[in-house]
Amino acid sequence: MDNNNYNNYNDNGYDNGSYNGGYNGGGYNNGGYNNGDVPGKGAATASMVLGIIAVVLWFFGYSSIISVILGIIGLILAGNAKKAGYNGGIRTAGFVLSLIGLIGGALFFVACIACVGVLGAAGAFY
Repeated sequence: MDNNNYNNYNDNGYDNGSYNGGYNGGGYNNGGYNNGDVPGKGAATASMVLGIIAVVLWFFGYSSIISVILGIIGLILAGNAKKAGYNGGIRTAGFVLSLIGLIGGALFFVACIACVGVLGAAGAFY
């Protein structure tokens, strides 16, 4: 049976012509996005990766300034992902990790500078 006859086929009072073979060839069309490309998902993933790196860099002394920088960039990317309409868990995790990386990196950097200052001042008196 060819496609025109199938679409016009009326069996038991049900109009199969409106069915037309399924959802775009048997699968959902992902809301118009090809292969799962969702706006903002890439920025959310990058935000999460930068947040993880920012948290890890706390513990290496002066590299905590890099943690602050990566935390800021991660927060910006999380905001961009939200503006693009992506509100998944990856974006939330990226936002939280970037915020923790920013705050923790700033605290560790200030503590490191304070330690160097105290050691320098203590050395000046001896």
